[in-house]
Amino acid sequence: MTENRHDFRGGALLTSGRRLAMRLAMDPTIAQQVSRSRLAREIATTYVAGEDVETAIGKAADQVLKGLEVSLHPLDPDAVDVAQARRVTAGLCTVIEKLGSNPAFNGHSEVSISLAALGLRVDDGLARDNARQICHIARDNHVAVTVDDEGPDIHDQSHRIVMELLDDYDSTGIVIQAARHDSLTQVRELAAPGRRIRLCKGSYTGPRSVTLIRPHDVDLRMAACLRALMVGPSTVMLASHDPVFVALGEQLMASLNRPLEFQMLQGIRPLEQRRLVDVGHQMRVYLPYGHDWYRYCTRRIVERPGNIWLFGRSLVERR
Repeated sequence: MTENRHDFRGGALLTSGRRLAMRLAMDPTIAQQVSRSRLAREIATTYVAGEDVETAIGKAADQVLKGLEVSLHPLDPDAVDVAQARRVTAGLCTVIEKLGSNPAFNGHSEVSISLAALGLRVDDGLARDNARQICHIARDNHVAVTVDDEGPDIHDQSHRIVMELLDDYDSTGIVIQAARHDSLTQVRELAAPGRRIRLCKGSYTGPRSVTLIRPHDVDLRMAACLRALMVGPSTVMLASHDPVFVALGEQLMASLNRPLEFQMLQGIRPLEQRRLVDVGHQMRVYLPYGHDWYRYCTRRIVERPGNIWLFGRSLVERR
């Protein structure tokens, strides 16, 4: 009982600390000064595919040429009105059409979409309709779509919309966050032949009633979810930079004689990404792009401080 109470207090303090750190980092004065620094710009260049669509697509084409699959993700803030949500939707449709018009991307490209950016916080129906429009155009252009799970506060709404999308667009990818208490239940309930399921171990914070707090518990759940997915009928996408889970994924592929797609962020463990491709595995690199790169990089570090080590090591590997 004492251990549980300490876990609760520790988790609450950690969550509060992250919120405070994020508020401080996003203070306009601090954000302006930091974002202008040489180190910040180098981080942005390394981990963000560009501030505009053309630059991002150019980097995506380079990755495909090297044998990697790509997933483009626009760094759009949560929509606060209908007009903003429609602009984001139109922008994504343009990106999809550009990918579809380039034969090099055929079968190798995906867009990862945020329902909050499509208007989920304004109206569920608005986000659903915008997502349907994106999925329809993506299907016509042979581009895959995966819907992100952006946090516990909108998880239930997002899940309902994704399940509706799957009725008409069965190739839509769905995300399972291992840190959720119900993640293993989701694996079992969502399993279906060919269904694209992305299993994530990354930044996902919430109240103790919804998410696991201790990193060791998250690791154990991640392993259990991965094994359950691999013995099931779904198409498995493993989104993790953790060497332990990359190795586990390779072991399961060999023992079960079935494929697995590895997914990692641009700029993190680039040598490992290259190795996975060289040994014949499918490896998809996640390419965020847009003007809101400072918030993206800050959130990655604040929500998961271990990313500082990953960022630093990757910068060294590039030199």
